[in-house]
Amino acid sequence: MEKEISFSAVLHEEELDGNNVFVADCVELGVSDFGNSVDESLDNLKRGISLLLEEAPEKKVLLRKKEPILITRVVL
Repeated sequence: MEKEISFSAVLHEEELDGNNVFVADCVELGVSDFGNSVDESLDNLKRGISLLLEEAPEKKVLLRKKEPILITRVVL
């Protein structure tokens, strides 16, 4: 059985074609996807990452870090 894979996801809301959508970004792989809800955006992101790792399994090494990723808002 393959070892479980985890990744960091940053979510934000934005407008797309006049509708609000949730965008999920995988920080480690630079992959993003969106959906009409948080759950849908995360499901879409998981699917995208799965497809990426099928085609480029060597990228799994980028997910081996276990340190937390710090996300902060910066004001200019």
